[in-house]
Amino acid sequence: MNSQNSQVFYATNAFTGELLTTAFPVHGEMEVNQAAEAAAKIARSFRRLSNEKRANLLCSIASELEARREDIVACAHLETALPQARLEGEVGRTANQLRLFADVVKSGSYHQAIFDTPNPERQPLPKPDIRRQQIAIGPVAVFGASNFPLAFSAAGGDTASALAAGCPVIVKGHTAHPGTSQIVAECIENALNKEDLPSAIFTLLQGNKRELGQALVTHPKIKAVGFTGSVSGGRALFNLAQQRPEPIPFYGELGAINPTFILPEAMKNNASLAEQFVASMTMGCGQFCTKPGVVFALNTPETQAFIETAQALIRQQSPSTLLTQGIRETYENEVVKRAADQGINVTYSQADSPNVASALFVTDSQNWRTNPKWEEEIFGPQSVIVVCKDFEDLLDLSETLSGTLTATIHATEADSSLAEQLIPCLEEIAGRLVFNGWPTGVEVGYAMVHGGPYPASTHAASTSVGAEAIHRWLRPVAYQALPESLLPDSLKTSNPLNIQRAIDGKTS
Repeated sequence: MNSQNSQVFYATNAFTGELLTTAFPVHGEMEVNQAAEAAAKIARSFRRLSNEKRANLLCSIASELEARREDIVACAHLETALPQARLEGEVGRTANQLRLFADVVKSGSYHQAIFDTPNPERQPLPKPDIRRQQIAIGPVAVFGASNFPLAFSAAGGDTASALAAGCPVIVKGHTAHPGTSQIVAECIENALNKEDLPSAIFTLLQGNKRELGQALVTHPKIKAVGFTGSVSGGRALFNLAQQRPEPIPFYGELGAINPTFILPEAMKNNASLAEQFVASMTMGCGQFCTKPGVVFALNTPETQAFIETAQALIRQQSPSTLLTQGIRETYENEVVKRAADQGINVTYSQADSPNVASALFVTDSQNWRTNPKWEEEIFGPQSVIVVCKDFEDLLDLSETLSGTLTATIHATEADSSLAEQLIPCLEEIAGRLVFNGWPTGVEVGYAMVHGGPYPASTHAASTSVGAEAIHRWLRPVAYQALPESLLPDSLKTSNPLNIQRAIDGKTS
């Protein structure tokens, strides 16, 4: 979209810090209004588009992304410093995610069609004919994330699931990769043209001013928001969404420390666990929202060996190039603050400015309890090992933790009685429990939950990854006593969509 003013901004070369040459428009309130009004005008026709045509659109977007894979990877590599192999994989993940939602749409399962059959003879009152389905909520605003320029950005999970639901999408591109977002937007625009669909189904807005995001969240035509980012930024936008005259759902994926608990028998495999831990915490330079930010273990010789191995591996790590200067500065400041705390042992890798050092902190349970700052996520290649006096101490700490995306347990069969005590605690704080693995990878499938109680997310009953993410952009509508001719296809008695439905509580 063209800007109504002459202001521009530039992407940054993540390797050198220099500005790149392409200028991007600074969109503002006027462009938000234009995009939102256009989206609202076509929202009804888009939500009533057939499942087949909506699925075709998603598949067409996936094909367009794959056709421009080389351009996307080259641009994203320059803007983010993420490895080209990682970005190649992210293109594939993003395309596969779109095709997964195409399958969801074609199956019709998202309608959640439910029937209560009538019984006019029921006493004391007749039972009416009531049928229920889910419909698209309306235009959705999506905020791209810095750390996944594809899978959590312009054509990422929020966009894919909202389009699958039948919602027009307005994306606020992330300033860390505007060029990548622009190429992706062109792919979506090409797909819309090929499928002969209105361009207002998708709009990319760019800009480096907070007013753009604020205008999007508060615009009356926007009916829901998807956000992936910091706790502070997400909470500010969440508050705006709730303060509107018409409050709207704000699905924010914010911050998590993703605790890992290594039980004593499992810790006997300490050398291998230490290697896996360091690999997970430094993956993507520690810029994964699922990074294991803290490890809890008992005070045993095996734990001490685990710590020493992890420290040795940290010292061998190469300096890390972070996504942006702002992320780098925040990381360095927070690491310095944490290292200044009493009762802390810290190990660093080498640093080579502007590239940063990885950091591993070791402390005890008492120090953890007395400093609530330890529970705040630090975005970057650092983590904490907390040594607990005994299992009761570890279990007590697990009861104090805030909401998180994941919680991991490493245990053997001999640890089962301890794991059984720990699992109920972790179920209450985490969206996903991981057993004898590491949380960094997030599978895109039907059972995945990527969310959790606050501050992991602003809506613990939802997920931002996987097939169930579509339900964030839908709401239920019941139809009572409508004649067959006026019912939507998903609720017609003849079942022309051939979808699974629940009739009087029984699936058919």
